[in-house]
Amino acid sequence: MIQQEHLAETPVQNLKVRLVDVAVGLLTEPREMKLPTMREIAIAAGVTPGAAYRHFESQADLFIAVVSQLFAQLEDQLMIAAKRSSDPQVAIGNLIQAYVGWGLRNPGAYQLLFETNDDEQLLISGERPGLHLIEKLATMISANDKPSQEQIQLATRIWVSIHGLVSLRSHKTGMTWTNSVEQEATELLTSLLKP
Repeated sequence: MIQQEHLAETPVQNLKVRLVDVAVGLLTEPREMKLPTMREIAIAAGVTPGAAYRHFESQADLFIAVVSQLFAQLEDQLMIAAKRSSDPQVAIGNLIQAYVGWGLRNPGAYQLLFETNDDEQLLISGERPGLHLIEKLATMISANDKPSQEQIQLATRIWVSIHGLVSLRSHKTGMTWTNSVEQEATELLTSLLKP
């Protein structure tokens, strides 16, 4: 039946359908976020590209420094929030709220840290900053220095869920949300931490 409808279409309608089909194909291909070049960074910093290369061997080295700095800022906020309570459950809740707040206040930094493809150099060198945060959360969940594999998986599941919350709230600004983002984070955490 769909084929019959296409047969009845005019050439203009056929072209419109073809344009939509081609656009769907092109727009749904995964794309990497284009990072600024060393030249662009140097110019924005008011120096020559040569000056930038005296401090960083490559753009990948500079990228690692940027990611490390952003993760350090995020981690500082998370640890400050977690230390506001000695109760482990409250401390975890504070950490999650801090994560959500930081992500929504810093959408560009959040996107760079969590919504871009890992650079091959990071994977090869094993220098991917931030992964230890899952272990810190697992340690908080376990209340000892040696979380079990199940607790690490739970920490990962919490991060994935909270990441989805931050990502949707950042990108789907036209949606009507019933609850505040803080309420959603609390309810997600409560449901995931149920015994």
